[in-house]
Amino acid sequence: MSLYLPYQTFTVPSRVDRISFSNALVHSARCPSHRRRRRRRSLLLLAGCSPPQLRRPPAMCLQKPFDISFKLPNPLPLLNVSSGWFLWVCGFIGILPSDFSDRWNYLVELSRGSEKRVKTLPYHLIQAVLASEDRRFFYHFGFDPYGIGRAVVFYPNGGGGSTITQQLAKNIFLTSERKISRKIVEGILSLILERRFSKWEILYSYFNKMYWGHGNYGIEAASLFYFGKHPPLLNVGESALLAGILPGPESLNPITNPKKGKDSQARALRRMVAAGFLDLEMALYIVRQPLRLFNNRDVEEVQK
Repeated sequence: MSLYLPYQTFTVPSRVDRISFSNALVHSARCPSHRRRRRRRSLLLLAGCSPPQLRRPPAMCLQKPFDISFKLPNPLPLLNVSSGWFLWVCGFIGILPSDFSDRWNYLVELSRGSEKRVKTLPYHLIQAVLASEDRRFFYHFGFDPYGIGRAVVFYPNGGGGSTITQQLAKNIFLTSERKISRKIVEGILSLILERRFSKWEILYSYFNKMYWGHGNYGIEAASLFYFGKHPPLLNVGESALLAGILPGPESLNPITNPKKGKDSQARALRRMVAAGFLDLEMALYIVRQPLRLFNNRDVEEVQK
């Protein structure tokens, strides 16, 4: 049957023709070459390649395969501590303190010139803290998904997984209460700190703001309290002890509990060996030595 139109003649297909046509469509969809072409076309569309780019030689297309920057919004302006959305959300859920701006300005002042001052610390002290708290500090962007996964597997009851940047954000701006909202804001703040400060500035601020037990904040006060010397004079064993007591400054320090203090030092040394910062022979030698604390307070050797 034909329908006459002014510009063309359209023939309505019969039922047999419609069945044959549908079978042909199914066959063409199942054909491997059709599937490959359709998959290739979808991948190219997802990659954001325009038709002029598709006509380029393959070598030229590889120079800029993902040209979609003009289509996506830039997320970096959102990571601004003074942006209204961040302060409004954090204030609405009651996470940030009222003097947040003062604490932020204090952190900015603390980080000035810190890249030179942090290098005055002994290298083994920095290695001990990195091995104990955040081995991938120079490789992550504020929080470490690998470290979080490792903490979930090996520490299912909580603890571990927080990077040095997250600990600094919690120590300066937040409380230690266990809430999901607090953890979310902590992650956002860690991203902001990583964008605003360099790694060395964050590390120096961490050394000067963390709590080391017995009312001592900062590596200078902790070094003078425990060993009666300034941080540049610390040896490997003393640095490992200070790094080992960071997870529990009141319960792991050698004055309150000598055995736990020695165990925390051994744990820090073991992690330094695992990270490649220290030889096994040197670590075993240090573990066998008693700890010499300030004012002749000795921690007796704990046999392993």
